[in-house]
Amino acid sequence: MIQPDFLKEGDKIAIVAPAKRMLNGELEEAIELIKSWKLVPVLGKNIYAEYDFGYRYAGTDEMRTEDFQWALDDHEIKAIWCARGGYGSVKIIDELDLTEFTKNPKWIIGYSDITVFHNHFNRLGYQTLHAVTAKKLADTIYHPSSYQSVYDSLFGKDIHYSLTNHPYNKVGEAEGELIGGNLSIVYSLLGSDSAIINPSNKILFLEDWFENWYAVDRMLMNLKRNGILKQVKGVILGSFTHMDTEEENAENFNNAFDPKTYDIIHQFTKELSVPVVFNFPAGHTGHNVAMKMGAKVQLKISSNSVNLHFIENQYETR
Repeated sequence: MIQPDFLKEGDKIAIVAPAKRMLNGELEEAIELIKSWKLVPVLGKNIYAEYDFGYRYAGTDEMRTEDFQWALDDHEIKAIWCARGGYGSVKIIDELDLTEFTKNPKWIIGYSDITVFHNHFNRLGYQTLHAVTAKKLADTIYHPSSYQSVYDSLFGKDIHYSLTNHPYNKVGEAEGELIGGNLSIVYSLLGSDSAIINPSNKILFLEDWFENWYAVDRMLMNLKRNGILKQVKGVILGSFTHMDTEEENAENFNNAFDPKTYDIIHQFTKELSVPVVFNFPAGHTGHNVAMKMGAKVQLKISSNSVNLHFIENQYETR
């Protein structure tokens, strides 16, 4: 798995919007944060474009492709930070020319709909960074580690997460490449050129939000029937928030880790003979730590603790 070069002070980060539209002013915090890291933010020329075709995209497919292609091709750009998720990344993924990217790999950063890029580029043999998007979730208080972990990942620091146990965890140890991302997107990509392949010897990470409980069951049934669940060496479950409808889920609708959703997921994971961790702080919440997708990780789960370590110096670099 090819690991893009780590960043150094003075490098440029492009911010592009491959999915839902952006509003003026929504990137100011991210721009200031990038500057505080002594990096140089550069915005795609169509970043604030809007195209309404049953959904408010950040410009037409052609405009969003143009911005992402520029960020891939420009050798001065060392990382691509996606402005937000929503929907739309899958509409441009097949239009991208990766010729220059393969000569000069760079980090692609984001989550949610950006899972399209994680799955696609990981399948091609390149690491990416599942982490906060440049735009924050509305009305959300962010944990300091959400951004510190992005900095640490981009600058090549050691990445090691520790947390307490959850009743549904399955004790064990495993090593393997980290795959997955947003459950809805992983599910939607199956059968395409961006789908997860060869899941054996890999550790699957999943998170989601705004999904009905029956939809979570349906998507996991698909992963099960495709043989993905029984082949992976471990499973990491992140946040599942705003699940089902607020009327049906009044007590837990705004909880980051929805217990009913976890009950449903547990029906699938309890059959597995691999380590499984619930309540991992990644996904659609303010506590959304960076995860290097495609990187080799070491997962250790005991009766009272969980440790996830991203193993360095194990990858091919360009």
